[in-house]
Amino acid sequence: MAEHKTSSAISGIVLFDMIRQTGMAAAAIEKKTGITESQMKDPDARIPMGRFLKLWQMAVEQTNDPALGLHLQEHFGTSLMHFVITIAINSGTLLEAIQSWARYDRLICEIDHIQIFEKEDHFIFTYTNTAPEYENHFIPEQYFSLALEYGRRISGQDIIPMEVWFKHRAPSYVEEYDVVFQCPVFFGKNENMIRFKKSDMALPVVSPDSYLKALLVKHADEAIKKFGDQPSLASRVEQFVLSRLHTGDVTIQSASAALHMDRSTLYRHLAKEGTSFRTILINTRKKTAREHLINGFTASQTAYLLGFTEPSAFHRAFKRWYGQSPGEFKKAMAGSKA
Repeated sequence: MAEHKTSSAISGIVLFDMIRQTGMAAAAIEKKTGITESQMKDPDARIPMGRFLKLWQMAVEQTNDPALGLHLQEHFGTSLMHFVITIAINSGTLLEAIQSWARYDRLICEIDHIQIFEKEDHFIFTYTNTAPEYENHFIPEQYFSLALEYGRRISGQDIIPMEVWFKHRAPSYVEEYDVVFQCPVFFGKNENMIRFKKSDMALPVVSPDSYLKALLVKHADEAIKKFGDQPSLASRVEQFVLSRLHTGDVTIQSASAALHMDRSTLYRHLAKEGTSFRTILINTRKKTAREHLINGFTASQTAYLLGFTEPSAFHRAFKRWYGQSPGEFKKAMAGSKA
């Protein structure tokens, strides 16, 4: 596995210390994970993802706690906290806290991608692992439980989510999710998602330190530049469109909210890149429609996956794009294969 992605050492320090407390020597941990004790004395160190996940697995085995992803938040205090989280807990409201976490998520772990979607009476927060080779259930469990714990601490309110989704299958410790989240939890879903009431996200943070936050935001803005060039805005919008097509909720408003900018700013920056939201949406639908039909999906299935309310609307759009109906396209493809 190529170790080109890294994670902050903060969680690693906690995991390393937990393993040491079970009686395992630092040399033994280094031999199995490649992580040294000296690295775990530096909160600013970066750990290759492959090694970081080995450390997670070892911690689960040594502590005999398969639900460690849900419980790790119990071992975090104010003395050991990533500065991105410090920015979040010194925001004005809980929504602003999550937004700042999403803005700087790559500083915590390079494979992280947190998105925010606003609905009529609630907010949806999703966690996506952008590097499938490092797919795991530890990080989404930790992030959702940690976000909820800090949300309760900094607001002084007993916040309860509306529901939580996880991509992984239901594990043997399902009852632990009920204890942590106190709401319906679903497994085997197409994304990791936690849903909160708007009223909860509007709760103010108790005693935020705006001066400290301003200092750390400046540091975070400088730190994020060291990760190299970011994907173009157009490509980020395309990824958003791809992830939300099936929901039918693909608007410039929802895109701008997910990308943490207002509608006019998104419109202006896309224009600078020579495109528009509408162009990206149409081109993504065109390309995805063709791929789905080639891969054996029916026209009705493809219409649903592209967010069309009626198959007839998809038929008209496809004919406008390619000059033939979806059925004619599939016949032509079958003929070329024959």
